[in-house]
Amino acid sequence: MPPGVDEMLRLAKRVTDASDAPVVGGIAVLLHGGGRHTRDIDVYSADFWETHQKLEAAGILWDSKHREHTIDGVAVHMVPSDSLGGEPKRISTIRGVKVIGLADLIRAKLTVGLEAVKRAKDIAHVLDLIEAVPLKKDFAAKLPKHLRPAFKELVEQVHGKRHTYLPAATFWKKYA
Repeated sequence: MPPGVDEMLRLAKRVTDASDAPVVGGIAVLLHGGGRHTRDIDVYSADFWETHQKLEAAGILWDSKHREHTIDGVAVHMVPSDSLGGEPKRISTIRGVKVIGLADLIRAKLTVGLEAVKRAKDIAHVLDLIEAVPLKKDFAAKLPKHLRPAFKELVEQVHGKRHTYLPAATFWKKYA
């Protein structure tokens, strides 16, 4: 069982303080207002070796068997820019944790979520943020053009005009 939200945020703060790398995964969703829980800490890294050295210097050790860093039993993963749909344009601090901006987070989640149904949790993260923040269709202007139609469709599903839901398979076929 992973630690609770407060403990995960405490660990994420230690990781971002040590590495100077922002969180990009489930912790970022939590910090921006989404309600999903996560089992690991994902950080953006432009230079894996440099990030690795910073983490190790802070006592966040490399687990060669699982090929990941760990902190108090929680996995820490480095994520490259291509998994985010590009480098983060905005980095801020929320609750003491360095985090990518909301538009970068939505872009990242849509980029990986639309690639494969097995990454449906990333689409669920976007849905959570659309509902919790709340986000409207005009937010799509902050996203790359190719992701705007899918984002607007998700906004309609959460807030909107549709009286019947779009089946998930239809959504992926349409936007993948």
